[in-house]
Amino acid sequence: MVVRRRTLPASSGYLPPQAENRHVRQVLVLAAVVLAGCSGVFGTGGPSDAQGVTPAPVPTASDSELTVPETADGTPAVGRIIANHRAALSTRDFHRRLVVDGNRSTTDVWVDRGGKWTRVRRVANGTDDVVVANDRRYERRADGTVRVGSAGWELSYVDSASGRFVLQRYAAGLAYDRTGTVTRNGTRVAVLRANTTDSTIDRAGYRTVVAADSTLYVDRHGIVRAMDHRERYADGTVRTLRFRVWTGEGSGSLPAWFTERETAT
Repeated sequence: MVVRRRTLPASSGYLPPQAENRHVRQVLVLAAVVLAGCSGVFGTGGPSDAQGVTPAPVPTASDSELTVPETADGTPAVGRIIANHRAALSTRDFHRRLVVDGNRSTTDVWVDRGGKWTRVRRVANGTDDVVVANDRRYERRADGTVRVGSAGWELSYVDSASGRFVLQRYAAGLAYDRTGTVTRNGTRVAVLRANTTDSTIDRAGYRTVVAADSTLYVDRHGIVRAMDHRERYADGTVRTLRFRVWTGEGSGSLPAWFTERETAT
């Protein structure tokens, strides 16, 4: 069921990768920040971006140069936005991060087109780290050894490298409105917001959503640079997500355990 926006959530910010890494380690601090809201930055250079908090985004003079797909009634076409996001990342180096419920789990995906490798690291109760390169799959075990096998088409711990399925699961079913265009750390993004507190969203095989606040930030290439999302279910539980994407050469590097590995089959 598609729902319409009732009220707009307050603006939320971005944290660069280094700052977010610190938050992953600081359990209580991160949980408090997510619930209360915070300000920060995102950049196009990945982990090398400057740390710290930037001033609030400055609205641009015109939105005409940055467009997003629209439906017949002029509202953002979420399905096409997600498809464009996937297509734009299919030719780029990038680093994507998804943080769920404050610090319950953090999943990072790095893709290097030139180096022909992909890395997925998931931190939850423990740390799982996988590198796919040279048609081989290298998975670091808890004891420090590395298991090697043939690489299949599926990635470990994620449905897709680009995050397409994450966006489909949480953004689909919400009706977004474009609220403007802002510049953050030199990157112009369209701001799309959805808010509902009096409707329900039934997702096949998933819990019923009774309230949701969601903001998407889309750049001129069609990349969803960020999603800040909070939803409440019929049973009263709440889920929060922070989705971030950085692009460009040097967005990621291979871990020491891979470059200096001693493999065990």
